[in-house]
Amino acid sequence: MPRHTPRHPEAGYSHEGGTGWLSTRGLAMMAGGAALALVASRLLPPVVAQLAGSARASAGRDGFAALIDDHRHLQALLVEMVQTPIDAPGRRTQLLLRLKRRLAAHAMAEEDVVYPMLHDQARKEEDAKHLYGEHAEMKMHLFTLEQTPKDDPHWLAVALDLKRIVDGHIRQEEEIDFPALRNSLDDGQTAIMSGGVAREKALIL
Repeated sequence: MPRHTPRHPEAGYSHEGGTGWLSTRGLAMMAGGAALALVASRLLPPVVAQLAGSARASAGRDGFAALIDDHRHLQALLVEMVQTPIDAPGRRTQLLLRLKRRLAAHAMAEEDVVYPMLHDQARKEEDAKHLYGEHAEMKMHLFTLEQTPKDDPHWLAVALDLKRIVDGHIRQEEEIDFPALRNSLDDGQTAIMSGGVAREKALIL
């Protein structure tokens, strides 16, 4: 009779019946590796973005420029949204989803980094609270636009009102609050702000 060599209890595979099966230890190691890879894929992009944002600030392009670029993109999406005809509900839906995603990343960066610094460093407490409030108003409009049929005449009225709020909000930031905050920050604080803006946006975009 052929002799069978006993298998080590920690061997990774069993070949009974000609089929390879991972051992419990092997499965645990694979699961642990997958979990680490998932954590890295979630954490590394924001960390890399933060470092890149700080480096750009040192090179002369700070987080304010990135936020202003966002403003132009948001305004362009809103213009296209309000110009889309009522018989193009699919296009309205697509534009709304793009607007919502970009606005979510932009708002997170401002709410978690810029507005606290505007409140503390620039001492513009009331402006910071006002800007937070306008973000909440925008989010309520976005919810209404999502829930309203895209071929309903009321949809355009809400979109136009959202555009009005966003345009006013942007003017307030670019003409008053961004300059005030920029003037209140030294180079190191500007680099921290810029890195924070890039990090927060990378969590969504």
